[in-house]
Amino acid sequence: MKVVVYYPTAEEDIAALQQKISEVHAQAVASYLQNLNCPKEEKIRLLNDIKSNTEK
Repeated sequence: MKVVVYYPTAEEDIAALQQKISEVHAQAVASYLQNLNCPKEEKIRLLNDIKSNTEK
């Protein structure tokens, strides 16, 4: 099966796609953390670790 993907070429459209990708990734991380079988404090620590690693 072949899939043809057309990526945006305008700067504004590229920025919008990047924003949407970031939102989807953030939702996936939040969903994963919510489903972990650990205390709330541990989830908060994990989220803070993720945040500190992405701000570099």
